[in-house]
Amino acid sequence: MSTSDLKLNLVQRLLLEQDATFLSRIKDLFDRRESTEVDFTEDELTELREIERKQESGEDAYVTMEEAMRMAREALGK
Repeated sequence: MSTSDLKLNLVQRLLLEQDATFLSRIKDLFDRRESTEVDFTEDELTELREIERKQESGEDAYVTMEEAMRMAREALGK
């Protein structure tokens, strides 16, 4: 999977995610990334592996780029 494909996949999944706690954990990962060193906990690594497994197995539903953009515009109220 290319970097562009991975980014699109993540954006699509984020747009569909409703769990504020989970989204907060993702935000924490980004915040840590901005620091000088990224150190994932074992639980975080396990969760990331599970996300990757679901993606590769096709368990998660994905939307087209157009649908993702429409959803983003709706979420932003544009």
